[in-house]
Amino acid sequence: MRYNAILLLCISLMLGFKALAQPKKPAFSVTGNTGISYEGYGLSMNPAGNYYAARRPWNLLRFNISPTFNFGKLSLPFSLNFTPMQTNFTTPSTGGFGSIGGSSQNVWQFLTNPLNNIGVSPTYQWAKLQLGTQYLNYSELSTGDIGLFGYGFELNPGKFRVKFFNGVSQRPINYDAFANPQIIGAYQRNNWMFQLGMEEEGKYSLQLNFAKGKDKINSVNPAPPSSSTVLPQEGIVASIVMKTTIAKDYYFNTEIAHSIYTVDQMAAISVLGAKDLQPFITGRTSTKSDNALKASIGRKTSKLDLGFSTKYIGAGFQTAGYPFMQPDRFDYTINTRFNAWKGKMNITASFGQRINNVSNNTIKTKQLIANTNVFVQFSEQFSLNANYNNMGFEAYGSFALRNVSNDLSFSPSYNWKSTNVLHLLTGNYSFSKYKEQLFYAPFTLTDNISNTALITYIPSFLQKKYTTDFTLMYFNNNIASLNMRNSMLSATSNFGIPLAKNKINAIGQLMYTYQMLNGVSQGNNIIATAGCDWNISKQLKWNLSMTGNLFKYSNAFIPPNANYLESTLRTSIVYSFK
Repeated sequence: MRYNAILLLCISLMLGFKALAQPKKPAFSVTGNTGISYEGYGLSMNPAGNYYAARRPWNLLRFNISPTFNFGKLSLPFSLNFTPMQTNFTTPSTGGFGSIGGSSQNVWQFLTNPLNNIGVSPTYQWAKLQLGTQYLNYSELSTGDIGLFGYGFELNPGKFRVKFFNGVSQRPINYDAFANPQIIGAYQRNNWMFQLGMEEEGKYSLQLNFAKGKDKINSVNPAPPSSSTVLPQEGIVASIVMKTTIAKDYYFNTEIAHSIYTVDQMAAISVLGAKDLQPFITGRTSTKSDNALKASIGRKTSKLDLGFSTKYIGAGFQTAGYPFMQPDRFDYTINTRFNAWKGKMNITASFGQRINNVSNNTIKTKQLIANTNVFVQFSEQFSLNANYNNMGFEAYGSFALRNVSNDLSFSPSYNWKSTNVLHLLTGNYSFSKYKEQLFYAPFTLTDNISNTALITYIPSFLQKKYTTDFTLMYFNNNIASLNMRNSMLSATSNFGIPLAKNKINAIGQLMYTYQMLNGVSQGNNIIATAGCDWNISKQLKWNLSMTGNLFKYSNAFIPPNANYLESTLRTSIVYSFK
């Protein structure tokens, strides 16, 4: 840790000295924006009860400060998006500020709160220093794209690429068996990642990635019990990424990775057949290691794409970046895209298979992957987009089952012009069918069919600046095995009217929804929104809106004739630097 800090200090001094050594005083400018927003939420129920739960915090104040200070070739982009309020009440607190419901947070908890993003990235030519909240993705099989709060750098001198980051990806959460619902808790997870590579744009890219994640055992008190699924874990993964253009229009991309992952740090150290990588990770009896691979090869031109891609994730493979990645599977697909009919038709398609539980023959499963998208521009006025997706799944052995999901949609669009109005009429029809059959007790058959139809009309007034649109939607879902049929009809209208010499734009929305279950009314819903956007100046903008959501249940609901009203007030003011 000490050497990392010294390295970062040297890079910072290097950036500062290079900036001061410029013969000419660099030009100074500020871009970006800053603002503050507030959201107030209210809920009333008639009669009072607990049949509907609040969906938002009662009050939420947010600050967004995102300026970029430019000093010639040196830039300082800030990203400060935060709320002083504590919304994660499960986080252990040692006192501080931001109280909601009696819970507060200290400065460290405030900085690492997932609701807050506080970061700065000083950049000079090919060198960048990364501080605070950062979302980094070195590669799919190594780091993933989780958010981290910490420090790091990125150096891109010529063809070389050097990256490093160290930070926290998970705040600690205390175990609470008496909470309702029970809080299972979570350990603080520290991550570091490193990349060394070379790249020449349009020709090749070669990267070597390392990433490690480790839970801090003493970060929570009390800790989750050993019988729970929440255990202090540790893992490291190394991967090689290569992307290259073989010849004109031909490409080959691949990533090969190996991971060593400890499911429980409290387990005994492994003596026989230890899986470790000293000094980075020590093998324990709960440690497992495995490999992963992804590759694609093909040809890509302006009129035709044709390629083959595959992915293998070993049963014991796990990354610090994608903790929920499905392991023990093998995918392969053929992918294509081509233009036809003098460029008026564009077709993309893929076909392949996914094999799950590759290492276990008794419960090995297969899934069929197929999808096609066709877009046709019949004329300047009329176009049609059609899409089809199929996903099949089949398992054998003691727990044999088969399910198939089919989705088909059509989206036509037609426009025409009158004297003062440009008319646009769009539609969409979607059909979805899911069927599942169990070949073991209770031998259930599930058959779910959904139909959705939507039509939207948008007139654009050529001599007026006000806007409007109208939408009708019908949805029907039929589950034959449960003798259940849901349907919903919805109508929506939006409008915008400029006022005060176009400095204020009044906006509004009205939506009505009617729901039925097996032909019996389930209730009526009305959502109304009114507000305005006020351009106070070229750089200062204020927004205000109020939304009411009234839902009235049918007489079949208990209590009869019940209803609830949600109200949401939103306001924000934003200043743009120019």
